[in-house]
Amino acid sequence: MNILITGGTGFLGSALTKRLIDRGESITLLSREPEKAVKRFGNINGIKDLQAIENTASIQVIINLAGAPIFDAYWTAGRKQLIRASRIDLTNQLVALIARLDVKPELLISGSAIGFYGDQADIELTEQSTSVPDFSQQLCADWESSALS
Repeated sequence: MNILITGGTGFLGSALTKRLIDRGESITLLSREPEKAVKRFGNINGIKDLQAIENTASIQVIINLAGAPIFDAYWTAGRKQLIRASRIDLTNQLVALIARLDVKPELLISGSAIGFYGDQADIELTEQSTSVPDFSQQLCADWESSALS
């Protein structure tokens, strides 16, 4: 199976990428530093830009885990803009990639976050919980919306 992964060198993505490689899957990894990704994982196709993917490419699954780290800096206006762009803009680019591919992938998995529910302190959350409007809630809602377009 041919799998395109974004965020494949991050915390979750690196474990997933390694596991998929161990299963024998063919991996294309979008990375800001594709050479480092290839050195780290070995037998993958590292790319820096989605434009490197031809319209005739055969990709069965896209796994979107990319995004600037959330908890490594204060959420200034500029940082919030970077966090949003790193998730939503890339997801929009993936949707555009799918639209231009001759054969569409069978599956797009786009990560989101528990932030979808907003900051609710220590309340136990379930799939039925309602959200509280804040930055993280709006980010997740917009991110999921872009993946569904």
